[in-house]
Amino acid sequence: MSGAMVAPAVPKRTDVVVVGAGCIGAGVAFHLAGRGLGVVLLEKGHIASGATGHSGALVRQHYEARLGIRLARESLEFFQRFAAETGFSCDFRTTGFLSGARTRDLPAFDALLGLLQQEGVRAVRLTPEETRSVEPSIDAADYAALVYDPDAGYADPIATATGLARAAERRGAIVREGCTVRSIVTKRKNVTGVRISGGGRIETERVVLAAGNWTASLARPLGVRLPIRFVRGDVSILRRPIGFGPPPKIHFDFYGNTYSRPDGDKDTLVGYMDTNPRKTIPRHDLADDSVPAATVRDLRSRLAKRFPSMARSQPRGGWSGVYDVTPDAYPVVDAVGPQGLFVAAGLSGHGFKLSPALGRLLAEYVATGRRPEGLVPLRASRFDERARIRPDAPFPARRGARLP
Repeated sequence: MSGAMVAPAVPKRTDVVVVGAGCIGAGVAFHLAGRGLGVVLLEKGHIASGATGHSGALVRQHYEARLGIRLARESLEFFQRFAAETGFSCDFRTTGFLSGARTRDLPAFDALLGLLQQEGVRAVRLTPEETRSVEPSIDAADYAALVYDPDAGYADPIATATGLARAAERRGAIVREGCTVRSIVTKRKNVTGVRISGGGRIETERVVLAAGNWTASLARPLGVRLPIRFVRGDVSILRRPIGFGPPPKIHFDFYGNTYSRPDGDKDTLVGYMDTNPRKTIPRHDLADDSVPAATVRDLRSRLAKRFPSMARSQPRGGWSGVYDVTPDAYPVVDAVGPQGLFVAAGLSGHGFKLSPALGRLLAEYVATGRRPEGLVPLRASRFDERARIRPDAPFPARRGARLP
């Protein structure tokens, strides 16, 4: 997938305009084009230049709510057959997933394991001793039991979004990078088009806002208030020391507050499990997206308590990004405001791993005008209706809100 996309002429009219070419927007465009609709996908930067490009890109099924598990299962299956579906590679790599529980949390652990198995996840319970055959480098001495999902993995988020966008083009969609949407045009409470940079306008009766952290500000002039806050997240890349052994699994350490996964054959990506959603930041566009040296040291120190040899790891880079967070840490995927306006917003750190399912469901909603059953829990009105999404098997049982 080398080379930049050739910018086509922007049509004066189309069936649907999709704003934002991250994994959600590109996926929506891919599915809409597959339904035979005229689609224009607009991106103010380049493909995956927003939150998608900053994603840790985990693909796991370890959710505490049935809704999350079901969306994740469908999405994992799409990542596994991505090349067959799109004709491009997303570089999905199966690694497996591990997470452990201490003795006091075993009841909650077993309830969550049972939920995962009920939903069809091939999760198994391991003792610390059994875990050594799966993950030789881990220190699991404080764990009473671990859950292992052999099917989890990770993908390349930039390759994923680019593959979806190019596959949408093959289906007839027009993809335009470097094109900023200035506003949504309405008449008598109906969407009639979008104004774009350079003074242009595209007439359309349907607009999908999948612009990541910019979605709320684009929707606000239309009277749409999305309950979104912005929360910073940091990621570090560490070169594993010589002799570490085979690449590790994805690992969630609820006690050390880290998530980690291999990044290629030699590196490990690590970030914080518990990015406190109450610690919001005023702006979603960071002036500096580098990760502070003190944060890198802290992440390495935390990871080394679980993987001792990582105390000798070498920092190789990292970045900071911003989560768009809803009150229940699940996205809003719905029709809102004027007739013809749809949003996918507040992905809350789950956007990449759930994007295949969310893209398919939202495209169905846009194309048919009928909300799929799978999107009912993600309706915008749920916060006013006191119908927030809650975990069916919270782990640990007593904890505050967390991301991702």
